[in-house]
Amino acid sequence: MSAEAKNDAVRTEALDVWLGGTHAVCGVTVAFAAGQTSGLVGPNGAGKSTLLNCVSGLVPASSGEVYLYGDRTTGIKPHQLALRRISRSYQGAQLVRELSAVDNVMVGDHVGLRTGLVSAALGLPRARRAERAARERALHALERVGLAQYAFRPVKELPYGIQKRVDLARALVSDPRCIFLDEPAAGLSRAEKEEVVEVLAGLRVEGGPTLVVVEHDMRVINQLCSDVVVLAAGAVLAAGPPETVLNSPEVVAAYIGRGSKEQVESE
Repeated sequence: MSAEAKNDAVRTEALDVWLGGTHAVCGVTVAFAAGQTSGLVGPNGAGKSTLLNCVSGLVPASSGEVYLYGDRTTGIKPHQLALRRISRSYQGAQLVRELSAVDNVMVGDHVGLRTGLVSAALGLPRARRAERAARERALHALERVGLAQYAFRPVKELPYGIQKRVDLARALVSDPRCIFLDEPAAGLSRAEKEEVVEVLAGLRVEGGPTLVVVEHDMRVINQLCSDVVVLAAGAVLAAGPPETVLNSPEVVAAYIGRGSKEQVESE
């Protein structure tokens, strides 16, 4: 692998994913630079979430390779990625509704809570100290996404837009160097989307993690991303700066299916 490739946070080479009889990802070679916010877009069924799931270890590659920060990670398990400080959020938040926001965020602290089952079960001082530290990290993560006031509220009592940000805090709590975000603005109102954009943009200003964002809302992509990859039918259609790529006739036609630039911009 070239020295330039080793500077990528995420790189795939000729990646194929078959789901049953469906060729969901077709020979995809892409790279997302470290220290940037990158977008991954395309019409429904383009293979975006499947590609994200493969890179993050949830779906096996049929062929090809995945590299994270220059290390080959093809076939790695999600918990192993967590130990490499790679995190992700999910389309539907996937929170434990009966737990408080802070307890849900603590679930994401894969590295900080490695005290051992015996120590935890016996309530040993080491385990108690680790739990206190993990709770402090979770509270800080909630503060970073503007939710400190909701920390001890059960998730089931929180609006969906707040739940999405709790999920983001959970992805942040382990101090990741890269976060995969699967439709962070899906199902949100315009005002809630603006709040999410503000939070994510703030992470990059702070020198925070690399972000790879799968998203249908092109306003969100344009506001956040320095580069974007467009998938269509499981293959790469275009890649580059969003202001160039999203205005190309090929992308407009593939994304909308009817060649309307105005509709792409308003999606």
